[in-house]
Amino acid sequence: MTYRLKFALLVTTIALLPDAVRAQDATAEVLDGAGVTTQDAAPVEIFVTARKRSERLVEVPATIDVFTTEDLASAGNVTLNDLASRLPNFFITSPRMTRISATMRGLGVPGVGLYIDGVYQPSEVAFAIPLFDLAQVEVLKGPQGTLYGRNAFSGAISYVTRAPSTHLEGEMNGEVGNARTVRGSATVSGPIIQDLLSARLSGSIQLRSGFRDFSDGSNADRDNFEAFTGRVMITPASDLMLDLKYTYVSKVGPSFLYYQVSDINDAHGSLQVTPVLGPATGQLAGSRPQSTLKSHGLSGKITYSAKTFDVISTTAYTDLKYSDTFDADLRPDDFFVARGRGALRDLSQELRAQSTGGGPFKWLVGAYYDKGANNDCSSCGNVLGGIALGSRSIKQLNPPVFFEAFALFTDLEYKISDHLVIGAGARYDELSQKLRPAAGLSTRGKFHGFQPKLTARYLLTPDTQIYASATKGFTQGGFNTALAGTGSPLATYPNQELWQYEAGFKNAFDDRRGNVSLAVFYIDASSFNAAATVPTPLGPRVIISPVGKIKSYGVEFDTSYRVTNALTIDASGGYNRVYPTVLSTNVAAGVGNVDEQLQRAPKWTYRAAATYTHAMKGEMSLEFNAAVSGVGPTRFCGESAAFGPCSLREAYSLVDGSIAVVWPQYRVSLFARNLFDKTYASDFLARSALSQFGAPSAGAVYGDARYWGIRASAKF
Repeated sequence: MTYRLKFALLVTTIALLPDAVRAQDATAEVLDGAGVTTQDAAPVEIFVTARKRSERLVEVPATIDVFTTEDLASAGNVTLNDLASRLPNFFITSPRMTRISATMRGLGVPGVGLYIDGVYQPSEVAFAIPLFDLAQVEVLKGPQGTLYGRNAFSGAISYVTRAPSTHLEGEMNGEVGNARTVRGSATVSGPIIQDLLSARLSGSIQLRSGFRDFSDGSNADRDNFEAFTGRVMITPASDLMLDLKYTYVSKVGPSFLYYQVSDINDAHGSLQVTPVLGPATGQLAGSRPQSTLKSHGLSGKITYSAKTFDVISTTAYTDLKYSDTFDADLRPDDFFVARGRGALRDLSQELRAQSTGGGPFKWLVGAYYDKGANNDCSSCGNVLGGIALGSRSIKQLNPPVFFEAFALFTDLEYKISDHLVIGAGARYDELSQKLRPAAGLSTRGKFHGFQPKLTARYLLTPDTQIYASATKGFTQGGFNTALAGTGSPLATYPNQELWQYEAGFKNAFDDRRGNVSLAVFYIDASSFNAAATVPTPLGPRVIISPVGKIKSYGVEFDTSYRVTNALTIDASGGYNRVYPTVLSTNVAAGVGNVDEQLQRAPKWTYRAAATYTHAMKGEMSLEFNAAVSGVGPTRFCGESAAFGPCSLREAYSLVDGSIAVVWPQYRVSLFARNLFDKTYASDFLARSALSQFGAPSAGAVYGDARYWGIRASAKF
């Protein structure tokens, strides 16, 4: 079925939705705007599930950025990239759809865990999954391993999707923009059997030709996806609930679109890649440079509510397949082109019990089990098989890694007095991995880690607190599969470990019309891994290797204030100094020199925004929104064959704006992102890294050009 036909079916479903809703009994409960804020509405209290229970944001002793349904929909956020400018000390880059790098407070690789409805996504490819039908996104800064597991080393991102409703409701969203962009989504939710069975169906689709062209003028960075979620909630008894969900995502996006540039600040690079890769006699002949992703996800959650506690069981299965086809030499003659493929199958089970009610003692205990297989060859363009080189095609199999993980965890909190609350948590993880090559003996590895946490908070008022915490985080080691069986000591890499110390202040003021959050932190990473181009028995290869010790410290703030019923202002920002204190001398990891700011870690970030609402006739209003965000100078070492000095990208700022006409259930807006069409590098590879593939220069991936269009939404 073509994308156009699927989009037509989606639009037809949307068109029928209002009639279905209007046919309901007039006395049925309906949404009064479904989250649309009127001018005289009371400030809304924000609740989060960061600690696996619903609680007020102002009371959580951690730095958390929250984006609600209204935040996401009105801004047109489709991927995590869209949120990056709103997160202090956060950086994300995606030179390929299947190779997304996210860092918090300067650290990652990996280390930023992604969770959807509490289910861990064990592949970084999941960061490319589009955002749709979300209740909110919670971004947790610092180690979150106690509750979120072994790979929440520097932070965690939690997607919370919207649950089926107890009354019939529907929603549709549409968007048309430049870069030949068309987006649409539709949702219908409601009871099937009143008080017993409810369901929610959501679909989303995007067609985009892109901002950039190949050397022949055809589009180079098309970004198309289709996504669907079906969710059913069954309540057979007042103390028992079953939550079943299925999600499907299919996406086609750009791959390795590095421009030939003289340096990282060259705003006039040349994209020389051709639309069809591979020598005429090679296996990649006729292949288009692109990344693909196809994902199926199933989950089941059972909640049993006793008088004073809940028992929750969550089972999830993920089947993920992805591929890359790209030109690694950046030249039109396709001297070196590659195809990488990857697949992941993962089955996880979490069982936990936790207290309920408002007593002074809150507790949570649980166990986690995870088993799966990962055949990751999406980095094949640099190091492995599927290579067409000088009119020859070489296919080299990448052996699968089978893994099995087990964890025990707990989180406790006790309110000593009306003002003082102390907490503690701990988690023990054990992971076994086996690399199974097509021939020869299997390679085995076992990794384990213990992650404690201590917190204390002092409540000055119910809406004001100061807090402090000390937390340990780790990510497990693993295999460099390309080196399996070569005898190289770099065939495996060890765990990463760090300690973070944080102190903060949170306050909701002026009858909750405003809020402010301030945090200072210090991180000591006693062991740290990074991608490195190193000599191996197979020649130069990009692998993961230990690179030394890292320190990071900084400050973050986030504030919002509703000045009048018509005007709201927001501001956020952060400063982050992160640098190696010790570097390994036997590998050239491309992380820079001792005391040099770590790559992909801007020293400062900021954002300021204002929203003004002007009442018009009846229930209609005009809404004006403007925002400016900035990123400080950022180093990119580009996996160079030698330690720094790394290339320094200049600071830049982006301006966004929108004008919307708003009714209680409808919204139409004209918007623009990157209004002044700023050109900046979002990723960079040094010439020394690309020359081994025949590239004539350094390479840079540019951020999106100016994007503008019309967006409309309706809720029934």
